Amino acid sequence: MSLMGALVSRVSVLRGLALVFTCATLAAVPLRAQGTAPIPIGINLRPITPFDRQLPFADAMKTASEWRYEDDNAKAHVRPVGSSGKPTTGSDFVPLDAQGWPRPARGRVAACDFFVGMRGKIPVGEYVVTWKGKGTVEFRGHVGIVSEEPNRLVVQVNGVNGGQPGIALSNVDLADPVRDIEVWFPGHDDSCHYFQQAFIDRLRPFSVLRFYPWMRIYQSSGRWSERTTLHSARQGGEQGVAVEYMVELCNELAADPWFCMPHTADDDYIRRFAAYVRDVLHPTAKIYVEFSNETWNTDFAAGRWAREQSLLRGIPAMHVVAERAGQVFNLWREVFGAQQGRIVRVVGVQLHNPGIASVLTRQLAGNFDALALGTYFGARPDLDPVNIDSTAEELLAVAAQNLQDEVFPRIQDHKSQVDTLTAQLGRRIRLITYEGGPSIVARSPGGGLGLEATLACHQLPEMYDAYRALIDGARTRGVDLFVGYDFCGARTSADTYSVLESLDQPLSEAHKYRALIQGWEARQ
Repeated sequence: MSLMGALVSRVSVLRGLALVFTCATLAAVPLRAQGTAPIPIGINLRPITPFDRQLPFADAMKTASEWRYEDDNAKAHVRPVGSSGKPTTGSDFVPLDAQGWPRPARGRVAACDFFVGMRGKIPVGEYVVTWKGKGTVEFRGHVGIVSEEPNRLVVQVNGVNGGQPGIALSNVDLADPVRDIEVWFPGHDDSCHYFQQAFIDRLRPFSVLRFYPWMRIYQSSGRWSERTTLHSARQGGEQGVAVEYMVELCNELAADPWFCMPHTADDDYIRRFAAYVRDVLHPTAKIYVEFSNETWNTDFAAGRWAREQSLLRGIPAMHVVAERAGQVFNLWREVFGAQQGRIVRVVGVQLHNPGIASVLTRQLAGNFDALALGTYFGARPDLDPVNIDSTAEELLAVAAQNLQDEVFPRIQDHKSQVDTLTAQLGRRIRLITYEGGPSIVARSPGGGLGLEATLACHQLPEMYDAYRALIDGARTRGVDLFVGYDFCGARTSADTYSVLESLDQPLSEAHKYRALIQGWEARQ
């Protein structure tokens, strides 16, 4: 029988046994003993985009798209190659001021969008739009104007009718151009808070917030003078979210931040970033500091940088990473001085290759406090008995077995390394996760999986048990902080990682989110 035939046969067997298999597999994972303190839980926040279902800011303009021209004079062209390495096509660029506000040419219309692709998921109510300067400001996507006065507009949005929400500018006075536009969510226009309340409420159970996606570390220039600030028009650009917002979010939630320093960051950027955190973050917080993210992974810019430096300098790539990581850690500790005990120096390592941890820790020579793993369990058509015809139940059954056979043993391998390092260094080295959860996506290596089945898999009630099995199994194997990936967003053929599909998703349907926050009151 061919390999493919064997896989199909195994899938056929699984089709009848999937639910039983899942229950039996999960039952083998030791659950948290009654009375044992639950493990602290953290979460990664998705990048800020115009289609961002996190809806983090009270002012929706902070998540808006780039400005574009909308008139007969707009010309299509290929935009310059950016950090992604891929050129994009769009209309000609709208000139911007230093803060990112548009300065459209005379007689032209400039527009931007927000809540893209979110029909039916947009908060309903009265939105208050305010701005400075002179020109015509149009709010698109409303179903009625409640009131209108100079530099202030109140519109009704029902989340379904009215078309794509956004702002269009015309007749702009170039001597006093429209700027500082704010689009306040219902009930937030007179609030002193930066963040939307629903976003805060759904984040409250998490002890640690990992800002790697918010920081756009693979696009950031790593130069302080180019960073995003509180006054920037958008927070979704290549420089990431302003550190002021990240710190304020942690202050509001009494959470610990996890910052990933871009591989492009110079010493001045790191010192200034650390100084702001030292001076403004709530004093009881621990600060998790990591050099970039998955530096061994050449699919990402930092991994490619490490490989290029390795070839240029004639030393192993992980030696390059350890060298710069050690410098970054030293800069943070230097800035914090007597408070340096608040810093947790994190070494991100590869779950399925303990050799990465061995090399990095040896090169860092004790200049670290924790090893961090990416603990994903999944169903992979190139390695597991699944294919495009597999059902949701079969996918989850195979993923649960993957958790037992491959994920837990590798966690144990790293726990052994941590125990050895603890003995050698004479102080506790922690084992934590930087990401984790089910990795079951349609667009997979080996031919892919069915889109309908992969989406349905994450909606199965049994997904709660699978996720709890991961968390509790990690805890029993020495992990003392579990950080999931990721918070809130739409699920697609390439991305099913969100634990919430929208901020208003009922808890009874949010099985992954519910698994993460179980017992969170006891963690307070």
